[in-house]
Amino acid sequence: MPRIVTAVAFSAIISLSNGKLIGDVVKEGLRGAQEGHRALSNEEILNDMLGKEVFSFDRDECLIGVDVNGTATYGRCEIRRFPYCEGDTPHICFNRVNRQDKFWPDKNPHFYIDYKRIHCYPDIEGFTCSSCSPGRWCTPEGRCILDENVYSCWDDE
Repeated sequence: MPRIVTAVAFSAIISLSNGKLIGDVVKEGLRGAQEGHRALSNEEILNDMLGKEVFSFDRDECLIGVDVNGTATYGRCEIRRFPYCEGDTPHICFNRVNRQDKFWPDKNPHFYIDYKRIHCYPDIEGFTCSSCSPGRWCTPEGRCILDENVYSCWDDE
């Protein structure tokens, strides 16, 4: 049974994004605003799509690029580059990746968001976003943790 849910959810992931970015939707909204409608901001659109996911400009960083030597550059995320999720209950999923060059004092790696790994998924029972890969999102810590059993990540849930 879990395979069926996963297959249905995966096909829904593909159909929810339709290749649009939040920046595209904001531009369309601005054209509508000129006709007397209020345009939504990048942040308002993202907040509507967060669902079970979390995002913070202060904490999260995105992959900006990789130079010819393979050195990655990280920086502030540009919401307009996130996919625009459509549907009745669309949710964005960041699929954060662990860095190999930056660690917390407890030896857990920092994680980053790669624009290519952000996906949209529907609100299907039993299907959740993988906020961190590998690892899991730890709400009390406000970050991804590789081994959540060492922390009290689920005590308050």
